[in-house]
Amino acid sequence: MIIFFDIDSTLVENRFSRRVVGEVLAALEAATGRPVREWARDMGAENERRQQADPDHPLTMDWRDIVQQMAAQHGVALAHDLDALWAAYANADEVDVLDNAPQVLAQLKAAGHTLVIATKGLWKYQEPVLRVTGLLPYFDDVLTPDKTGSLKTSPAYFARYTSDERWPRPFVQVGDHYYDDVICARRNGFVSILRAATPQLQAALRDVPMSERPSRLPAHRADIPTYPPTPTDVLPHQVVVSLEEVPALLAELELDVTLDDL
Repeated sequence: MIIFFDIDSTLVENRFSRRVVGEVLAALEAATGRPVREWARDMGAENERRQQADPDHPLTMDWRDIVQQMAAQHGVALAHDLDALWAAYANADEVDVLDNAPQVLAQLKAAGHTLVIATKGLWKYQEPVLRVTGLLPYFDDVLTPDKTGSLKTSPAYFARYTSDERWPRPFVQVGDHYYDDVICARRNGFVSILRAATPQLQAALRDVPMSERPSRLPAHRADIPTYPPTPTDVLPHQVVVSLEEVPALLAELELDVTLDDL
């Protein structure tokens, strides 16, 4: 199978990124008197505006361009270059690798699956994370907006695989983001596996039978940071509270696909 993996809040939690952004926004606060929280709010709002207005534009997910634009709008010349800080601060101690991910990925590779990174982040931001954690060698391919020319939420992002009938179906998408990894994945005809990313959701679902977990999600939407503002009837095929549950799920799915072909 082809398995597409998200990165942030799926494979890792990147803490050095917060230090980078915090340093840049602190410089903006010092120059203008506007609190960091307001700059952070504006930064997120501008990124969301770009995703809605022109999702496939090469600068949609470019955090350096976003903060430079914000600074220019307030007449500030930034002394801090976000991309340079990102490269300088990247380190393994500030990236939490989740759910024994290396062992899980090794197990999936040993089972013959093709593993592909599918992230909404640009390569210049994700490569250091994968490098310092040692996760990059587990993957056969990497999809990013700058490599594909499309945002992850655009069907064209996956065209390298979906347009080639030689790749075995079904495709599987594993991630934590409800819109990106559930709604978009199901629209694309992929098997969607949602990783429960918050401790509250993990605790609520841990003892729930696997088959019942998806239907429980609407009742726990407050514990899903990326759940849509308007409730949706689109559910993932499966929900895992740890990546360690994925290999067994895929082995079962592979058996189901084989039996369907008989």
